[in-house]
Amino acid sequence: MLRFLIFFVLLYVIYKIIRMIRQEKPFAVRSNHNKTTSALGEELVEDSYCHTYIPISQACRKEIAGKEHYFCSKECSEKYINKNK
Repeated sequence: MLRFLIFFVLLYVIYKIIRMIRQEKPFAVRSNHNKTTSALGEELVEDSYCHTYIPISQACRKEIAGKEHYFCSKECSEKYINKNK
């Protein structure tokens, strides 16, 4: 009887380990994908001043010297403009 109990406990532990390994792989794939797109599939852009990534729909856009720059806030855009004068 004791052997059966030990056998079932061992099977349960192996089952949990296999489940844990299988769950880690999809999470790693999803986390790499989120570096370039948001949860809704929207493109992310990098703030030119503080280098954070924000959805393009929420970014403050400024055209400076013929080139379009994206900022996370109005404060970052003002700091960038003052820094590059």
